[in-house]
Amino acid sequence: MSNGRQTRSSPSAAAVGASRTILLLVSLFLLPGCRVVPDATQGGSAGVSDSGEAGASRSAFDAPSWVTQVWSPKVLPHFDKDAVDLGKVLDALQRSLDEAGKQYGRRADTEGSPWNFTIRGAGRVVSVNTESRAGTAVVAVDTAAGPQEVTLQLGPVVRGTAVRDSLPFFSFGTVTNQIEFAQAARALNDRAQVDVRPSIPAVKPGARVEFVGAMNVRPGETERLVTPVSLKPAGERGK
Repeated sequence: MSNGRQTRSSPSAAAVGASRTILLLVSLFLLPGCRVVPDATQGGSAGVSDSGEAGASRSAFDAPSWVTQVWSPKVLPHFDKDAVDLGKVLDALQRSLDEAGKQYGRRADTEGSPWNFTIRGAGRVVSVNTESRAGTAVVAVDTAAGPQEVTLQLGPVVRGTAVRDSLPFFSFGTVTNQIEFAQAARALNDRAQVDVRPSIPAVKPGARVEFVGAMNVRPGETERLVTPVSLKPAGERGK
């Protein structure tokens, strides 16, 4: 039996939750400066494209894969086409590093960057050190001023960034950060070793060798350290 009063049913928990969600969304959109930002990492591409240029969006940079892509079509043609006679470079370096750099080299637009030289040369092996993992050979190269000694890196550990820094199509701006930049240098050095290693047994004191490679020079440095990308025995051309 009714007591004469009408009873009102309570709203369901689901309805209350939906109302609160709507109010929250409205509040968020009314806040100043709020906007929806799409996830730029979805559908990203590799850090460097096949042409050596940076992609619009990036995933992890795979330096060895990048080197494999550019070694034959871009790196080797650069050394074949642009390598300068090392004797001429050494003669110019005796006069002035900046003069030699402007005439034969290139460097990054960063204060303190070394001059980078893409060179080819030949000479007689003076000494060889393969006891260290950073193996080297000292080679006397003929120049207009007389023989000058350079040090070839035989590896398997190769120091420096000369190969990377000599490439006209690759720079720090091509990758995302300093770590990737360093990874590119190491991967290039490792790939160069693949081509150089078979000729190392022929590099003995008194033997003549021919080489193509890269050399970094900073102010005040006296050692001429060459990272070869090509190395082979040379025919005797005088003693």
